[in-house]
Amino acid sequence: MRVNCDIGERGSDHPIDQQLIATVDIANIACGGHAGDGETVEAFRRIAADHGVQVTAHLSYPDRANFGRKSMNISPRELIRSLEEQRQLMEDVSMVKFHGALYNDSCTTTELAQLLGSWLRDAGFTHVLTMPSCALAQACEKLDLTVVSEAFAERRYQLDESTQHLILRPRRYPDATIVDMADAITHVENIVLHHAVTTADGQVHRLECDTICIHSDSPIALELAQKLRGAFGA
Repeated sequence: MRVNCDIGERGSDHPIDQQLIATVDIANIACGGHAGDGETVEAFRRIAADHGVQVTAHLSYPDRANFGRKSMNISPRELIRSLEEQRQLMEDVSMVKFHGALYNDSCTTTELAQLLGSWLRDAGFTHVLTMPSCALAQACEKLDLTVVSEAFAERRYQLDESTQHLILRPRRYPDATIVDMADAITHVENIVLHHAVTTADGQVHRLECDTICIHSDSPIALELAQKLRGAFGA
């Protein structure tokens, strides 16, 4: 089971990020929309290359003030313009992962998913990292883009009422993030070994994935990455 991590959101010399990127299999490098810049992209791509770590372009709403974690009322043209600017920092990379609110919105909003899928194809991406069976995954599959499905190591899930698909529990809920190491390990073991996840209401649902994501700003990120690497041979 491969481990991926969102990287480059706290400066090019952040000590935890520098250790994390050497511990995981896939680094999603911020491209300036919510965090990051040319310097951080260059620095972390260099470390990734040294350690044989695959990289993705980590793109978001253009909203550094809110770290890309709030949905934006933005026109399709403005959004695509921003994504194209972010793309320029990693124009040779063929895999993408959206960030924060754009990630969540693309999972649940069909029109946005179709817009992003078409742009990804036209922009030369071949792979997209996203949640299994979500709106973006479905849109990309129809366009013959390869979907790499992911689950989250330190985030709780809930069912989306409109689609009945699993989504991340919004961060406004105090139980949205998992900060206890033992709980996180149990959560990941259930996903990896049993293809199951327990939602915030205690219900068990099937969940299959190709990779496990760790957020670099989680207080247990580095230790969790190290433990998962040992447990699953990442």
